[in-house]
Amino acid sequence: MSENRKLTMAQAIAEAIGQEMARDPAVFVMGEDIGKYGGIFGATGGLLDRFGPERIMDTPISETAFIGAATGAAATGMRPIAELMFVDFFGVCMDMIYNHMAKNIYMSGGAVKLPVVLMTAIGGGYNDAAQHSQCLYATFAHLPGLKVA
Repeated sequence: MSENRKLTMAQAIAEAIGQEMARDPAVFVMGEDIGKYGGIFGATGGLLDRFGPERIMDTPISETAFIGAATGAAATGMRPIAELMFVDFFGVCMDMIYNHMAKNIYMSGGAVKLPVVLMTAIGGGYNDAAQHSQCLYATFAHLPGLKVA
């Protein structure tokens, strides 16, 4: 009989990221407070100690810059995971998401693949006010070139 494990969602995400990083040295994570702090919800907890600051990169508060950096890194063969702290912040970096990350595969005739994972918190329930609690699934589901999970 196997022992059942119980993990929080954040622990499961951190474990899955860690497994993928161990498997593929091209995978790295970037975002605000994802290193020492372990992410606002703990989804990158423990990864800085395990993989170091070269692969777990805290970024400045500039969503456009680090989403653009993730897109560029993916174009060169890297496999970035970019954490957008709250989905509500997509508005400030929508050009990078919609016009670059999502569309470059079409603009290149399929020659440029951008394996970026854009990870974010979505939804109400944690009472973080108007700029931190929206449910915007449909916005992303209707953008050509993006896959939403």
